[in-house]
Amino acid sequence: MKYLHYPICLIGVISSLILPACKNQSGETKSGETQNIPSTPRLTVERPAFWDEDVEFMVYIDYSPNTTFTSINHISDIIPDDPVEYDYGVVNDQFLEGCYYTGDTSTPFLASFAERYNKTEFLRRFVNADELFERLNTNPDDSLTTETVRGRMPLLPDEYQLAFRNAKCQALAKKIVHMLTTIDYEPEQTEKMASYFEELVKIPYDTPDFISSEEMKALEEDFWTLYDKSKYVDKYDEILKMRIPEEVDYDELEKLSIVLQNKYLAEEDFDAKCIYALEMGCYDFPDIIGYLGELIEDGRYSKYLFEVWVSWRLRVQAQVFGISTWSEIPDNLYDKARLLVAQTYAKHIVENPDDTLAKMLLMNIIYTEHLHRFWGFYGNESLGGDETMRTMYFLPEELRESNDYEEVTEDN
Repeated sequence: MKYLHYPICLIGVISSLILPACKNQSGETKSGETQNIPSTPRLTVERPAFWDEDVEFMVYIDYSPNTTFTSINHISDIIPDDPVEYDYGVVNDQFLEGCYYTGDTSTPFLASFAERYNKTEFLRRFVNADELFERLNTNPDDSLTTETVRGRMPLLPDEYQLAFRNAKCQALAKKIVHMLTTIDYEPEQTEKMASYFEELVKIPYDTPDFISSEEMKALEEDFWTLYDKSKYVDKYDEILKMRIPEEVDYDELEKLSIVLQNKYLAEEDFDAKCIYALEMGCYDFPDIIGYLGELIEDGRYSKYLFEVWVSWRLRVQAQVFGISTWSEIPDNLYDKARLLVAQTYAKHIVENPDDTLAKMLLMNIIYTEHLHRFWGFYGNESLGGDETMRTMYFLPEELRESNDYEEVTEDN
C-alpha cells in the first residue's frame, strides 16, 4: 500500500524513532508477548560533585502526581482486563472527545493556530486508522485468506466541521473515510485512497502562517542558546555527563534518579521542574509517566513542555501499551495531552506575541506525526524511545557526536 504522509515542520530536534533494539522497562506488550531485548553492559562512571554521598541512604519519596488522565493508573483503568473484550481502538475511542481545538479564534494568530492544529489532527487520526487497516490485512497468521478486514475510524458527529474551515476539505475528508471503511485491500483501491489523501494534504490553508520561514530560519541558528537548560538547573552539565553515554549502568542511573526526584519536589520554578522530570525519565525513574503527565496538565507555560509531551507519549506507549507492531496505539489519548500543551503555548503567545521561540515550538507540536507502526513486523515508534530520549533527542548535534561524556570504564 502507498504510505500516507502529511507535512512536518521540525527543526532537527526530533529524529526518526527507528532503532534496531532497545531496553524496555518490562519487556512485555499489552498482550503479554515477550520482546527479545539485549541486555545493556554494566558500566560505571565516577560520580561528579552534583551527586552527594548521601544518595546511598536516600529512598524514593512517596508522592502521587496531580493528574486526571495522564498517569498509568488513570490509563490502566480504561483498559479491559479480559483479553476477549480487548480490541484495537478500544482505548483510542475513549478519548475521541477533546481532540480538536474549539477555543477562541478571534485574532489572526488564534485563527491560524486553530486551522493548522485541527486539519493536522484529522490527518493524524486518519493515518492512525489507515496503518491499522494495513496491519490487520497483512497478518502472517492469516495468510491463507485474502478477505479484507475493513478499516474503521470512529467520528465525532461534527468531526468534519471541527477539522476543516472549508467545504472542499470536508468533502474530500468524507470521501477518504468512506473509502477506508468500504474498499478491498488491493493496490488499485488503496493507492486511489492515498491519492485523495495527498490531495487533501495539499489544499492551502485559508489563514497565513503564524511564524514566517525567515523567523524559523533565524531561530534555528540560535535555538540551542535559547533552549539552554543550564540557565534553570545548577550543574546541569553534570547531570548530562552521567546519562548521555550510549552504554550506561541503568541500575546506577535509577539509584541516582532519587536525587532528581528530591530536586523536582523541592523546586518551585516551572522550567526547572520540567527539566528535572525530563532527566528523571532519562535516569529510569520508575514512575516517571505520572510526573510528566502532571506537568502537561498543570497549565503553566514552559518552553520545555513540548519535550515533556514527547517523553510522556513514548513512555506511555512503551510501558503501558507495548512496543509491538500489533500493540494498541491510542493516539487520541496522546493528542488530548498534545492539545493541552498546544493550548498552553497558544495562551503564552497571546500574552507574549514577540516570542518566536514559543511559536516555533508550537508549530513543532502541531506537525509532529503520530506514532507509526514500523513497516514489516518489527514494532512501533516507541521501540527505543527511552534510549533515544537519553542519548539523542533534544541534544545539540555536536553533543551527540562528541566523546566528552564517554568517560566510562568496564565493571570487572
